[in-house]
Amino acid sequence: MITAAVILAAGFSNRMGQDKALLELGGMGALERLVNRYQAAGISRISVVAGRNYEALQQLDLPVTLLHNQQPETGMFSSVRIGVVQLTEDVETFFVQPVDCPLVRVSTLHRLQEELQQCDVDALIPCCNGRKGHPPLLKAFLRERIAGYGGQDGLRGLLAGCLIGLVAVPDQGVLLGMNTPEQFQQLCRYLAEQAG
Repeated sequence: MITAAVILAAGFSNRMGQDKALLELGGMGALERLVNRYQAAGISRISVVAGRNYEALQQLDLPVTLLHNQQPETGMFSSVRIGVVQLTEDVETFFVQPVDCPLVRVSTLHRLQEELQQCDVDALIPCCNGRKGHPPLLKAFLRERIAGYGGQDGLRGLLAGCLIGLVAVPDQGVLLGMNTPEQFQQLCRYLAEQAG
């Protein structure tokens, strides 16, 4: 099964005060860390949707397809759409991964792929301690639905009309986002604990 990943990195990072994609976590930038984790999970088709940070991310020279959302102010779903519509026809499933949730485990990515092959659902969402997290894994037919969706609540709103499965994983990384400096420090502590 061919699985792709769309990493969303076009946000303005207003609350953080600096580009979240470039924040260093354990000696590695957040975006680079995510790309490495997807590659370790056997996923080589990785697209990154950038915004005003397009040139900065281009300089990282990562093994990804870098896409440019020239209107990131229209919201995250515009980046989802840009990333998803360029997926090739042979892609069967795809992850939608916010760059500000960079600590998902490789084992979680494997588990979601295995479960979606066995479940008769449209998409899977990882859960930890009863809370839904990132990244969702979607079946390819949803690409067309995303391309034409104009409803509210972006991807969450679209998925509300789909058959969704929940997969419990022992991975707090699916819950840990970094929208503020305080949350970033929490991620750094979590990463240090995992390494120890």
